[in-house]
Amino acid sequence: MIFSILIFFTIVSMVNVFPDVFADTVGVSIPEGTSVRGCETTDECYIPFGVKIDVGDEVIWTIEDMAFHTVTSGNPTDGPDDLFDSGMFKIDEQFSHKFEESGNFDYFCTLHPWMEGIVVVQVPAEDVSENEGGGCLIATATYGSELATQVQQLRELRDNKLLKTESGSAFMQGFNDLYYSFSPQIADYERENPIFKETVKLALTPMISSLSILNHVEMETEAEVLGYGISLILLNVGMYVGVPAMIVVGIRKKF
Repeated sequence: MIFSILIFFTIVSMVNVFPDVFADTVGVSIPEGTSVRGCETTDECYIPFGVKIDVGDEVIWTIEDMAFHTVTSGNPTDGPDDLFDSGMFKIDEQFSHKFEESGNFDYFCTLHPWMEGIVVVQVPAEDVSENEGGGCLIATATYGSELATQVQQLRELRDNKLLKTESGSAFMQGFNDLYYSFSPQIADYERENPIFKETVKLALTPMISSLSILNHVEMETEAEVLGYGISLILLNVGMYVGVPAMIVVGIRKKF
């Protein structure tokens, strides 16, 4: 998601939904008492609720509850999506799944559908190529779908404009390293907090509107990419910093 760091960098430190786990194997427990409603209020039906791993890593779920449970990909509303399914298993038994593709993978218990969790699988930073920029996690969470117009606009800008030049590709390489280090936390926090989601949408909409300019101009040379990029950065700084500052100064002069 281009230039979104200008807004969200300051709030990254306040959000801690996912543990920073980068290992070949990650454990998730199903604690005692989850067969009774209540764990969903604190996102503790699966502990941790969300894990962030690299492509090729494996997650192992272990039951500590006396009841039978399942670990089933999908969600209670739409049902299973057939990516993985433990079937019913009981206390002290385990189920594991190796994630071979990047993305956000929701899962739930079909026997106790209030139990939900998520696995965020990312491409290791050193493996992110010029042609593999990942998904717009924050925009997808904000606008509700990868098919949303705003998300498609960002993807087209990345694939059809920025990745066509060396400077654009270099920018995306550095940007992805930073963006995917915090975007899963913010995206998940949006899903859990409607007010935060609307706040993010309010902040993002002017920025995405300004980025739409790039879809209507020619950016075939390094100079054009740098020129338009710098111009849009200055435009966004003006919108998010300059305009509020002028308003504050104007109010202070009146009083």
